[in-house]
Amino acid sequence: MPHSTSQAPLRTQLPIDFVIVGGGLAGLSCALALRRVGHRVTVLERGQRGAIRGEGGLRLPPNVSKIFFQWGLREALEKASHTSHTIWFSIYESGERLGEQVWSQEVLKETRGVFLVTTHAELHDFLHEAATAAGADIRYGAAVSEVDTETRIVQLSSGESLVGDVIVGADGEFGICRTAVVGQKTPGTVTGLAMYDTLISRKHLPDGPLDKVRAENGSIVAFGDNRAIIGYPVHGGEDFAIQLYGPDDAQEGNYGDEPSVDVSQIASTSQPRLREVLKYARKATRVTVRDHSDLEDWVDDEGRLILVGEAAHPFPPGTIQATAMAVEDGAVLAKLFAHLSEARQIESFLYAFQELRQERTRSVRASEFGNAFFMAMPECDVSRGRDAMMRQLGEAGLNVLEGGDGEASGAWDQVRTIFGYDCEDEADDWWVHWGLLRERALDGRGCEAPVSAFAGFSMHVSEKAATASESGESDRVL
Repeated sequence: MPHSTSQAPLRTQLPIDFVIVGGGLAGLSCALALRRVGHRVTVLERGQRGAIRGEGGLRLPPNVSKIFFQWGLREALEKASHTSHTIWFSIYESGERLGEQVWSQEVLKETRGVFLVTTHAELHDFLHEAATAAGADIRYGAAVSEVDTETRIVQLSSGESLVGDVIVGADGEFGICRTAVVGQKTPGTVTGLAMYDTLISRKHLPDGPLDKVRAENGSIVAFGDNRAIIGYPVHGGEDFAIQLYGPDDAQEGNYGDEPSVDVSQIASTSQPRLREVLKYARKATRVTVRDHSDLEDWVDDEGRLILVGEAAHPFPPGTIQATAMAVEDGAVLAKLFAHLSEARQIESFLYAFQELRQERTRSVRASEFGNAFFMAMPECDVSRGRDAMMRQLGEAGLNVLEGGDGEASGAWDQVRTIFGYDCEDEADDWWVHWGLLRERALDGRGCEAPVSAFAGFSMHVSEKAATASESGESDRVL
């Protein structure tokens, strides 16, 4: 059964100050996680709370819902979301039904979570309230103008300065922190695809076909020629979240932009009934789908600024795992820093975080890119084969992502692996197998053991940090 209770987390012996730049989902998740283990946290968000709460839909897979359950927040999360059971697949242009995928009890038992649907605004409120209740200082309207990684000073546009023992960059793919680590802006490469994010009121939805979808909080996915659409009920079934993928017209578009796009024009090639429904959609936010190169480092040269969420690993918009990876980041960072007992450990914990999270996010992001273009694949032999296989499985009454040996079956194998991952278990394993070994290898003066002693774990420790550790200089941070 999914987690319904939690155990008190290990709390740090050495509370330090974390300054988190960015008060979105990634920043609030980190704040909540770090407060749970006893660290002091200040969150700085340039926008006002109401302005940064997007109205679009979000899907929360089992690998992230189980984190909140383990933190004792199941009841609060379920009030802000709905459990989803089924995905119905169809053809975008014709409306032909291909089949369905039901989240089986076997899969949920394996993952120890559930699949939830909600909205960005509801999840943001949930995280804000939980982080505030845990003692985080969350400041809206606090625009950061400069981050000095050498002095660890965060300068606000108001003239105020804050100092943190660790600065967490949670301000997104175009934020000041990513630029500080990389040394330049990294806008990514446009892919020719854009996602349009909007809602439709229930009163404009037809009765009949969507009644079961609303009743089960399920999702509808339609595959098309360079287009795809995902829809699911939110706000207790009173609205339907819509995420439409279509050709990119090369204009810039990002979350936070003013909703301005009429999606009925984007969906002009869809089935007549869908075109009629989309006439009533609210203006959509257009988000360009970009492909970002993997960053070699998420930690700055001074070893005190760490990137999380979209600042570290931008995901395609609208994909299932984008939010989940940000929450996992916060959970892992806190798990590691729960073991903090001396200041010299800070940099090594940050690099351990990087090592643990880079492999995970790179593989999941590759999968999510594949899923986006799997849905919006151009008309070709591969897309026709995909549809034929799913149609055959659907007609046989089977789950359409699980059978056969084609693209869909491979996608399902990836899904089961991703959903079943427990990021906090991975962080615990690192501590048991490498963190404790590292501590035991330190001599009585606090000097580090030879790097060869940790050859099984490819931790990056800068020459500067090693020199500081040998001299005891790194202890000055506190």
